[in-house]
Amino acid sequence: MRPSNGQLLTFLKHFPNSREDTHVTSLDFDDQGEFLVAASDDDTMQIFDVREGKKTKTIPSKKYGIHLAKFTHHSRQVLFASTKQDDSLRLLELHNESFVRYFTAHTSQVTCVALSPGNDTFLSCGNDDLVCLWDLRSRSPQGKFKLVTPYLAAWDPSASVIAIASQSTQSILLYDVNNFDKAPFATFDLQEAERKYAPSTQGRAWTKLEFSNDGKYLLLGTDYHGHFLLDSFEGDVKAFLVGKTDGTGRAAPISTSGKPLGQGDVCFSQDGRFVFGGTGGQSDLLVWDTNLASTGHLDPLVNIQARGGKTPIVQVNPRFNMLATADTKVVMWLPSDQIKTQDT
Repeated sequence: MRPSNGQLLTFLKHFPNSREDTHVTSLDFDDQGEFLVAASDDDTMQIFDVREGKKTKTIPSKKYGIHLAKFTHHSRQVLFASTKQDDSLRLLELHNESFVRYFTAHTSQVTCVALSPGNDTFLSCGNDDLVCLWDLRSRSPQGKFKLVTPYLAAWDPSASVIAIASQSTQSILLYDVNNFDKAPFATFDLQEAERKYAPSTQGRAWTKLEFSNDGKYLLLGTDYHGHFLLDSFEGDVKAFLVGKTDGTGRAAPISTSGKPLGQGDVCFSQDGRFVFGGTGGQSDLLVWDTNLASTGHLDPLVNIQARGGKTPIVQVNPRFNMLATADTKVVMWLPSDQIKTQDT
């Protein structure tokens, strides 16, 4: 997905929720990019057919709640975190809406779920300061350890390295997956970077951690006025991505504000060159070009006016040239200025 002045992202279609006060809290595409799952704070998940551009199913989870819904490598299975009754993770079979397995270890709200790009292993982090390594075939964790506020996690593209972001210690820790129970082989200290670029919000409001698909960069999304683009090998700040006007109005993992949850409003394009993000309280969509990074503030290459509402959740399709944003509705975008808008 390469936006330019002649080929900007164009609003294609939006899907309102049944209630205007219902907020989407997470988005995820399956590996083939053909389906999209959206979790909402009314304890439902919605499934969309991307090729057809339509919603195909709404699945309630009134008993357990739902957040961080993610496809496994099997497009008919969704993994999600509970928000009610207990703090388990649940694996759901979509075709018959039955649970395949529960994953129980956390004693407080799960704040991040990250699936390995290489196999059926996944990570979970929680407000109980626990990090767990799981296999989808087993209900017991393969490994677990305690850290201070390990609220975000990400896998590198080779599936051999995992990154854990600790907000209160202002650090990102890198682990070898094969030595998960050992000390991290690298620690990126962001205290000085936060003091330089975000002095009034140090050590809080981190919302997203993601490696670029080319392995060069590590993106740390925040809920204040910018995001950190890091060298994934050295941890140096390559750029601070500016352009947001304020927070998204969504709770970061560390928050106890009672606001709707969120998974972060920023992500990489498929090739790792571009970063897409929301503008906070505004409805615009921002695009930064990582090729222009020069160890300082990086302004957006493009500012796209969104007509489908605010953009506190942003997710790029892994296969097709489109992305989705969400607030009280899910909005699909295509990189073409020739497509007319459609409202449904």
